[in-house]
Amino acid sequence: MTRTNGPRRAVAALLIALATLVTAQAAAHAEDPRTAQEIFNQPGPHAVATEVRTNPCQESIYGMVAHIGVHLFGNTADPTCTQAFPYGLESPVGVNTYYPADIAELPSAPLLVFTPGINANPGMYDALAKRFAEQGFAVVVPYDFFNSLAYVPALGLAVAVLANRDPNSPLFGKIDLGRTVFGGHSAGGQAALQAGTIFPAAATLIDPELRVIGVLAIEPGPLALGAAIGVPTLFLTGYNDFVVPDFAWVRWWQYNIMAAPSWIANARGVTHFSPVDGIEHYRSAGTAIAWLRYLALGDTDAASWFTGPDWRLPADPTYFSVHRNARADALG
Repeated sequence: MTRTNGPRRAVAALLIALATLVTAQAAAHAEDPRTAQEIFNQPGPHAVATEVRTNPCQESIYGMVAHIGVHLFGNTADPTCTQAFPYGLESPVGVNTYYPADIAELPSAPLLVFTPGINANPGMYDALAKRFAEQGFAVVVPYDFFNSLAYVPALGLAVAVLANRDPNSPLFGKIDLGRTVFGGHSAGGQAALQAGTIFPAAATLIDPELRVIGVLAIEPGPLALGAAIGVPTLFLTGYNDFVVPDFAWVRWWQYNIMAAPSWIANARGVTHFSPVDGIEHYRSAGTAIAWLRYLALGDTDAASWFTGPDWRLPADPTYFSVHRNARADALG
């Protein structure tokens, strides 16, 4: 009896310690009433380096139309634009790059390829891209005005791969292609879903280090099929979005038939154009950042919003509805 009591007591003590830790973490989460927006949509630890220059969209005729349009849909901030045609006289095709200014001091940075919406100017996503880069991401924003199909994020990926191989680039050897996420808004969200279909299987053919770890689809267009997407995916929709309604294709043939772990969150007060409003006005920006931090940075606090039996996102009052599928449930 004496010989077995010691091990039993040790096991009991270990179980009690683990239970105490889990209880303490759960209590900490329960006592923190803040939303994902309040926690994560904050300036990150890194200053941002970019060559992108923006101006008020209303400085061009086409931009003035966009300016009026987003305000009619309830946006608060004035949109910003680059000189990409037809908002200016520069090429309508290109890739804008953002990265931590101290990237030379970092081991590496995960990659986010973020595609704008159809007809949108890439400068409209300048604040959002900078907020992502502040978290430690290398961000590329590819565009061709239509921004609707997988060749657009493919362009962004190609630019990132080349920069990672170029000894003259500040990104030389600093992009961790093994932590690549595709994201986008509207038609760009559709293109990101298409990329999440094509590139996971073809990744090593593009670069031996490339691995796609997830997709961020913000109010995505209809030309993507959930059953074909092979990586974890977060769908962010808007309760006031009448362009991409939460009840339509985003669920019918995207989220509802996902073959990979997936989540969907429908934010109150969010319209189709909220993602190009001021960063503080897009109510799902914090959740998008939490998703990226969970996927690519191993942030355990961010993970608690998506994983575990007591995952926190359903309790966030920002959202009218939040769901995850059985594959996401199985992640623990």
